[in-house]
Amino acid sequence: MSSRLQEYTQPLIALLLLVAIVWAAFIVIAPFLVATLWAIILVSATWDQFAWLSARLGGRDGIAAVLVVALMLLFIIVPLVLASVEFAQQLTVLARELQQQIESGVWPALPQWLLDLPYAGEWLQTEWLGLQQQDLQVLTQLKGLVTPLARIMLSVAGSFGAGMLMLLISLLIAGVLYAHGNTVHRWVLAFSHKVAPREGIRLLHVAHTTIRGVVNGFIGAAIAQGAFAWFGYAIAGVPHALSLGLATCLVSVIPGGPMLLSIPAIGWLYQQGAIGWAGFTAVWILFAVGSIDNVVKSLVIGRSSPLPIVLILFGVAGGAIGFGLLGVFLGPILLALVYALLKNWVNADQSETTAS
Repeated sequence: MSSRLQEYTQPLIALLLLVAIVWAAFIVIAPFLVATLWAIILVSATWDQFAWLSARLGGRDGIAAVLVVALMLLFIIVPLVLASVEFAQQLTVLARELQQQIESGVWPALPQWLLDLPYAGEWLQTEWLGLQQQDLQVLTQLKGLVTPLARIMLSVAGSFGAGMLMLLISLLIAGVLYAHGNTVHRWVLAFSHKVAPREGIRLLHVAHTTIRGVVNGFIGAAIAQGAFAWFGYAIAGVPHALSLGLATCLVSVIPGGPMLLSIPAIGWLYQQGAIGWAGFTAVWILFAVGSIDNVVKSLVIGRSSPLPIVLILFGVAGGAIGFGLLGVFLGPILLALVYALLKNWVNADQSETTAS
């Protein structure tokens, strides 16, 4: 009896120890899990370019990894920081001018297109007239918004700082993956063969092509949005139109980012009395720049991934809702893997039916 009990006890203890070790390892790596996923996506999307550079350097993967990470820091981190500083400066100037107008009581007339808005136009006119007359109630409401807006700005600044730190960690992890890419690739192939001997390698190929397609789609959409935004700003006469176009290209990955970035420019046009151009810029950014995003993404991702365009859109939207910005990439990848598995399963059943 004791020998039989020992026969069951030892495997159970070993299993519990294994679960405890895996759980402890997960706790250790959990703070870096998101950064690691970003690094994997980045390396998978740019591996061909890295391999080309490494070959030109005589197979020196370490030097190639340092150069690629340095280029990413130069073209991603630095422009993001500069764009955020420019945005903060423009927002500060706009807020200061609005505060001065509140204190002086001199207010320009609202544009007609704003007054013609259904439901909101009449309310805006009433509130605006109240400001012109130094209505105490309206001023009190405005002053009450100062503290919440300040908290929101601090929260946004904190989130931006955390995002920059996460991006830096991701680039460092990406550098390690670049430098040891061949070893990691062998491990991944061996693991996929253990998990799915028949389909593991093909599923890895599906995931890789989907990642590359999604990243290329976002890059293409970002370039298109930046070009469209620069064109609109230049026509409207906004200063630093090229810088704003580049900033739009960078923030296009954030939902509503181009529209948020355009607020200071629209406010500046309005302050200069160019009310028509302010309205044009708002409409151009909202519709022209905003709509080109989905068109370019669908076309580019659809060419690179075996996933149908409808499922690509579902994957991008559903992934963003479920997992945030990271889900924009995870959503299409997961759907592509499920689609490939279902397709193989159906084709296998059809082959068996035909053979019989």
